[in-house]
Amino acid sequence: MTETGRVYGGRSEHERRADRRARLITAGLELFGTEGWAGATIERLCALAGVATRSFYEEFSSREALLRAVYEDVMSGVVAVVVPRVAESTGTPEERIRVGLAGYVGYLTEDPRRARVAHREVRAAGVLEQDRHAMILRFADIIATQTHLADGAQGRVLGLALAGAVTEVLVDWVAQPEPRPATGPIIETLVQLYVAAITSISPGAQA
Repeated sequence: MTETGRVYGGRSEHERRADRRARLITAGLELFGTEGWAGATIERLCALAGVATRSFYEEFSSREALLRAVYEDVMSGVVAVVVPRVAESTGTPEERIRVGLAGYVGYLTEDPRRARVAHREVRAAGVLEQDRHAMILRFADIIATQTHLADGAQGRVLGLALAGAVTEVLVDWVAQPEPRPATGPIIETLVQLYVAAITSISPGAQA
């Protein structure tokens, strides 16, 4: 015995459960991100992950809990990509905004399953609105911080508006039939929106 349980096949209980959880999250990304919330039953998720149905409930209390974990995994990836790139950028304010938007849009759309989970299926599930809104608030704070928006209500509202703009553009992108539109023009349009909004409200702001 170990502190984390009996060892089987050279792996502790903790290691086996971590592997099982990871496989379920991978299966969730695949099914939620391709066939959608409605078609991704627990039975199908377990079959794809190679996990017994009873074992599913040892890792997640419900299908919604798995979707939340997939969503958090996707958005944690966004943060890990975008924030360092913007922080390391030394270009003009417009160039730094472009770096951030290209990182955000690019990370989600390079694997369309990520974009679909983040900007369609979370809404389709109907029970994760609080999680989705919390993530938008997080990105609004990142926008406000990285662009040095004024403190207070005005800066908060602008950060939310800009974060929401990207969200709705990607909702529309996910809804488009294959082949979906190229993201380059989308990013450039968003860059111009961000620059115009930030400089009009906070002319001295620096991204």
